[in-house]
Amino acid sequence: MQAVWPAGREACLVEGARTRQVAALLNHRAKEAEHARLLGCAVKRFGGRFIYSHWSFTAFCLCRRVLGVRFELQVLLLTELVSTAYYRVLCAHSPDQPLADMCRLILRDEAGHVAFHRERLADAGRSSLGLYGALWQAQFWMLGHAAAAMLWVNHGPCLTAIGGTRSEYFGEVRRQLGRFIMALDRLSEPFIERANDSSFASPIAGKNSLKMPGIKRA
Repeated sequence: MQAVWPAGREACLVEGARTRQVAALLNHRAKEAEHARLLGCAVKRFGGRFIYSHWSFTAFCLCRRVLGVRFELQVLLLTELVSTAYYRVLCAHSPDQPLADMCRLILRDEAGHVAFHRERLADAGRSSLGLYGALWQAQFWMLGHAAAAMLWVNHGPCLTAIGGTRSEYFGEVRRQLGRFIMALDRLSEPFIERANDSSFASPIAGKNSLKMPGIKRA
């Protein structure tokens, strides 16, 4: 249910990142490690067994590494969003108060992680506006639903066992994806406007100003 950060991967992820984002990435990894610890406690609490490897996790790690850092960051973001949907449904149906409290703690951290990715994408001028933006949004929704389906296949029985449903989970997934894109568009507007203004500005302005007929310089 959590994006796992293998040792050494942060060096690749922060390569080329802005300095102010490096600390956020490393803090992100630390929070994910804490989430893994909490989930391990939950497994012990309910008498479950630990799974140390799974084909879906191997495929997840392979895809996100082979396709580059930007794609990997998007996969991590989508994992945060579908995990948020999962924990919201789990929290809503949990018959166990400590489990519900754990979900709220994880959801609080996930909100901070999602905000980081939103700021990162906005700073890069990413939005759903225009033709390129529409294509980006289409692949974002497609990959988001693929991540959600993978999570459901592996962890859906945990929700159905306590009264959660598939339609409830996927409805929450769509809500999280849609909210992220709308918030990203709002946050991206100032960055896009500045980029447009700079593209229209003349690179020789101030050097060769227009000379109007009949007007002489003092």
